[in-house]
Amino acid sequence: MAGAFLLAGIALLGGSLGFRWHVSSEADRLQSAGVPTTATISDRSGGGGRGSGIDRIEINYLFDGVQYEKWIPCAGLTGCHSTPGPQVTIRVDPADPERFVAENGHTNGSLSFLMSWTLIPIGLVLTVIGAGLLFVVLKDKDSWA
Repeated sequence: MAGAFLLAGIALLGGSLGFRWHVSSEADRLQSAGVPTTATISDRSGGGGRGSGIDRIEINYLFDGVQYEKWIPCAGLTGCHSTPGPQVTIRVDPADPERFVAENGHTNGSLSFLMSWTLIPIGLVLTVIGAGLLFVVLKDKDSWA
């Protein structure tokens, strides 16, 4: 039981932080190496109130004759106060056109489950609980001998 808490906590904490680092480094790389392209904002979803989810926009862009359609967060932590647009500049990875960074800094991976800020404290709490339980079990095991 202690090991399950510990492993789950480490997985959530490490996975979330690692994925955030990966998305951030990918955004930095695409800011300099990406090909500038204009994307059209075609839809907006979420953000109708507390618990309504992340404000997000759907963008469509054409790169090398192929049409792409992706959802990205609309803005930062405060969400969108109005729909941006109708167009936004993105920088596309020429080697993999499904990868991009928008001018608001979000990438095609920004809506991933692992990007949720709640995973970091949940992972930390599970890690502490698991380590505490493991400590108690190992301490009691020594007293049985």
